[in-house]
Amino acid sequence: MPVTNLDLAIHRGAKEDGGRISMGEVEDTGVPFMGGCSVCGATIACYNSCPSKSGYIKCLNGCIGDDGWEDVVEANEAIFGEME
Repeated sequence: MPVTNLDLAIHRGAKEDGGRISMGEVEDTGVPFMGGCSVCGATIACYNSCPSKSGYIKCLNGCIGDDGWEDVVEANEAIFGEME
């Protein structure tokens, strides 16, 4: 399953508060909380959007295809240039 923006935000340090992760926590990691799919134009949030190798966010439900990452460490390195 492709890495979602929420997976990436958690990897980068977004913390739960009361069982939820706020928009501010996600945005503080440099990962977008909301956006639009670059393929179908749907409004998507961090839990159903994926960073893509083409540089755009795409829907988890079909639009990401093979353009995403399967490993959050690899995604973080490719997007942010940070090694673990």
